Amino acid sequence: MIKRLAIIACLAGTATFAQKANDQYSLEAGYGLGISGKPGITELSHFEVGFRYMVDESWGLKFDFGSDRFRTGDNPELGSDYKRYSVQAVYNLGRNLRADERVGNFGLLAHGGLGYSSLKSLTRGGTDNIGHVIIGLTSQLYLSRSFSLTFDTSFILNFTQHYNFDGLHPEKQTGSGLESFTGKMFNASLGLTYYFGKNKSDSDWR
Repeated sequence: MIKRLAIIACLAGTATFAQKANDQYSLEAGYGLGISGKPGITELSHFEVGFRYMVDESWGLKFDFGSDRFRTGDNPELGSDYKRYSVQAVYNLGRNLRADERVGNFGLLAHGGLGYSSLKSLTRGGTDNIGHVIIGLTSQLYLSRSFSLTFDTSFILNFTQHYNFDGLHPEKQTGSGLESFTGKMFNASLGLTYYFGKNKSDSDWR
């Protein structure tokens, strides 16, 4: 919890400073579902926060943090805690499809990038260090010049993963060693974006 609050405070402080220099910065946060690959756990426990800078009307850059908890059965000590840190490119898909001309308060962003993840096994008591690739879509409903309501869907591929999301390693259970594999997971979240700067809507070139 302390680490999560520190990340949020750092992002908020950076964005507050940045608003004095440019109108193309925004801060976003969301909460929703985390859906894992094997053994297929679904939890309403996903949290994410991100800081975005739009370089021009089409492209931007986003730094984001995501957190998920996966539990098996009724035992809180069986499962895993997953955290990811990503750097992503952002493409203003809605504007380039001219969605803003058809529906004035609607936007759509595509995003994708790379990052680092940690998967802490509560079952085995170890931590897995993982690299990941993430791609996704973020739909936007502009509530005002300062805020938009967002719905994000993201797909994540984890490389060199050793533990399953239930905290167990399938190969280790059979005595075959700790071989790595590619894990998959999916996030769906509802959230808010806050736009900084005097000309707030310039953040998405509306």
